[in-house]
Amino acid sequence: MLDLMESDKDFAVVFDYVCDVEVHFSGELEFYQIKTHGNNAPAYTYKSLTTKSSDNAEGSILGKLYVLNKSGEQGVRLALVSNAPYKSGGSCINDEIFCFDALAANEKSMLRDALCKELGLSKVDLSKVFYLHTDINLRNPEHEVQGKIVISFERIKHCEPQKPNALYRLIYDTVSERACYEFSAPDYESLLKNKAITKAEFDRILDCHSSSEKTGILQARQYIESLHDLSVQRIYKKSLAKLLYVIPTSKQLQELEREIGKYLVKQKKIRTIQSTVDLLTDKFHSVFPIEYDNADKTVFYIIIINKFVEGVYDNENDF
Repeated sequence: MLDLMESDKDFAVVFDYVCDVEVHFSGELEFYQIKTHGNNAPAYTYKSLTTKSSDNAEGSILGKLYVLNKSGEQGVRLALVSNAPYKSGGSCINDEIFCFDALAANEKSMLRDALCKELGLSKVDLSKVFYLHTDINLRNPEHEVQGKIVISFERIKHCEPQKPNALYRLIYDTVSERACYEFSAPDYESLLKNKAITKAEFDRILDCHSSSEKTGILQARQYIESLHDLSVQRIYKKSLAKLLYVIPTSKQLQELEREIGKYLVKQKKIRTIQSTVDLLTDKFHSVFPIEYDNADKTVFYIIIINKFVEGVYDNENDF
């Protein structure tokens, strides 16, 4: 997702649906099957990839991946991802990624024959089937992923992330939630809502931890710290931390923010943060979901007011 955010493509990443990870583009699909091994694991070979682990197994590693596109539809790519290398002709292939269609002719022929036999096909096209060998520690990837987040964040948002550990936990928990959702999806919209993270949603997650002036977070934090009542400061800081966690993935809060933003744009006079909070309290306090207390609501208003000051809501199509 971090790499995709640096491209111009719109996308949705689906977790643990028909494959470990799916990437949905407009008119294109990518399926990634992940195989994790401990240290000093033996390299994969065409034979180990096309042999069932037992008689009761559903299929071989590569067979279960290839069956996702056995009809050979255009715009579909398949990839096996592992921290174990692939061994061909007695030596390991050192490329980070290679296409199975680039293997030696005899090995490619044996691989095709094995897949044809397993899947009952007359031919197999390997031109869209890839092997990704990653050096990342797939068993305990936290530190490497956290470092990747910080580096990518600076390139994507042109600033450093606020509270990078909290950002990592938010991303991790969001992915885990989508991967663990086990109910069926009656339509594509439901699939995206419950099993995927879209580019727009991931962008909102990053925005909530950006030091950019247009997120409202930094200004909200500064405003809270300027309050004289330390007990109120403490309560509001707790609410800010809570909202940083839930805003990026809460459709209810995002819709409510849009309503409040439109309302503020229509107001002729916006004087102080406190007077505007009072205005919004009268108008919107009763429409929040029940899990948000008065402090949460007030801090939510403060964030939106600061975004309003920065002109975030001036163009209705931008929010």
